[in-house]
Amino acid sequence: MKKWHMVVDLEKCVGCYNCMLACKDEHIGNDWSPYTGPQAKHESPWINPEKHERGAAPYTEVCFVTKTCQHCDNPKCAQVAPEAVKKRPDGIVLLDTARAKGNEALKKACPYGAIQWNEESNTAQKCTMCAHLLDQGWKEPRCVQACPLRALSVVYCEDFEFEKMVENQKLKPLTDGSNQPRVLYKNLYKYNKCFIKGAIAYKNGERMDAATQAKVRLLMNDMEIKETYADFLGEFKFDRIPKNSGTFTLEYTLDGYEAVTQEVEIKEESVTVPLVEFQ
Repeated sequence: MKKWHMVVDLEKCVGCYNCMLACKDEHIGNDWSPYTGPQAKHESPWINPEKHERGAAPYTEVCFVTKTCQHCDNPKCAQVAPEAVKKRPDGIVLLDTARAKGNEALKKACPYGAIQWNEESNTAQKCTMCAHLLDQGWKEPRCVQACPLRALSVVYCEDFEFEKMVENQKLKPLTDGSNQPRVLYKNLYKYNKCFIKGAIAYKNGERMDAATQAKVRLLMNDMEIKETYADFLGEFKFDRIPKNSGTFTLEYTLDGYEAVTQEVEIKEESVTVPLVEFQ
């Protein structure tokens, strides 16, 4: 049977918040029962691109991680309130706002923080993937329709077809995947991995010039992990390094100069190394 899946591409999202605004436009003041009741007027977004920064000056990177209900096949919310949570055959998870009234435990149950508490109606609510529109024949929910760079997309297909897409596009779950989410992420390394970045220069008379094409090797326990070359600015970068992966050695070489080495430790954050100078 065909089911709905959502793909979020971190490389395309620029944090315009059109998805959030479209969601609010669709749901604030509109009662789409039995799918869900009206969304709260203020705060409590059902979809939210959260800003994430990596690195330190002068090498910082920003991405936006769009967080929403993951429409899990093994939803934690259903364990707290099985009478209020409905998993549809097409993969969409709906939350019955009438049966969720007064049950604030639902908000805490979601490991993604995707369930919001509506103070106005004293109930829990979340993204429905605009099921009321999809059931009318729409091809995508409002958030996807409003995304100008197509950082959001939905796929309606058989599970085996989506599994091929997951493999080909290297899609990843936001966390460990134990809840079997139907929202997967592309280029997630921008959020959950680290980079090492720096610049290299060499002595040229009385001045320092960018060491373009200097070779940089990343080693651990004397074994090469990766290799790259400095660009036209003399800068280099190693990316997709797992957090808390330990101590690495950087080895810099440039024809006519003695090799330079330094150690860097990867913990929770990306590392910006000081300027490396060939004398």
